[in-house]
Amino acid sequence: MALRAERQRGGTDRVVAAVVILGVSFLSLAGGELFCRYYLGLGTPPLSIPHPTIEYLFAPDQDLFRFGNRVAYNHWSMRSEQITETRQAAQARTMVVGDSVLNGGSLTDQSKLATTMLTNSKMLYMNVSAGSWGPANELAYLRTYGFFDAGRLIILISGHDASDLPTFTALDPNVLPQRRPWLALDEALRRYMPRYLPGHTAKASILDEFPKHAIDLSPLREMIELAKNKGIAVCVVLHHTRSDRRAKTMHAGLLAIITVAEEQKVTVVDDAGFLDPTTSYLDDIHVNDKGQGEEAKAFLTCGY
Repeated sequence: MALRAERQRGGTDRVVAAVVILGVSFLSLAGGELFCRYYLGLGTPPLSIPHPTIEYLFAPDQDLFRFGNRVAYNHWSMRSEQITETRQAAQARTMVVGDSVLNGGSLTDQSKLATTMLTNSKMLYMNVSAGSWGPANELAYLRTYGFFDAGRLIILISGHDASDLPTFTALDPNVLPQRRPWLALDEALRRYMPRYLPGHTAKASILDEFPKHAIDLSPLREMIELAKNKGIAVCVVLHHTRSDRRAKTMHAGLLAIITVAEEQKVTVVDDAGFLDPTTSYLDDIHVNDKGQGEEAKAFLTCGY
């Protein structure tokens, strides 16, 4: 009898232990999900869509919070508030095109974008941008959607953009997700945690993501000509990497861009006079909130 009772107690103890383990595991998963979703803002990445001529762009009509920042895209895939196709009589419009530097990404709140800070009752600054876009992507967007009654066009451009051409390959879900994960924890484990594991082949620089091509600025020329033919004033704003600023060198692509801008007789503004290489950058190329404010000042000097 004693042996039987001991066996029963042992079986009961194992059941209790299993229930405790399951309960702790469930609570850990639930806690991890809540932490990732509501503290980190994971589980709702901004979604992208492929496009036959633009290559890709952000999906329209998104308004979400990510890493504590509001990230919103309007009906025309601009990182701007909703707008009408034609301008209001009292408010002029400036279209600003660029890549992730202009876009700001999920680490920049909507209110801290250069274009948001500049927008007021008299002038709307439209933010037309996506990560790794080059002049060819921007030209294709303008040909597809037009200028939305803009009287001015600002092109924010970096040296690597001079050789950035679309590839039209399948979108990498870890860079440009097209659907949201079921769980925020799943996104943390699949998309972000591998970057911190031994053996992960992290890129030495964000610029390593860009394909290496020969300089080809025909899309930039066409974009400028397209705007000028519609009576739109154009300004090219040059953006430098932090490493080039510190080395006091000029990227070969920027030199080529300056040549094209001078040939096209458009205004050129160099943001080196506004950004501090020590305090204005998030990494080698992207700017922080302070840098966004300084880019806004650069846009204002376009001389319109």
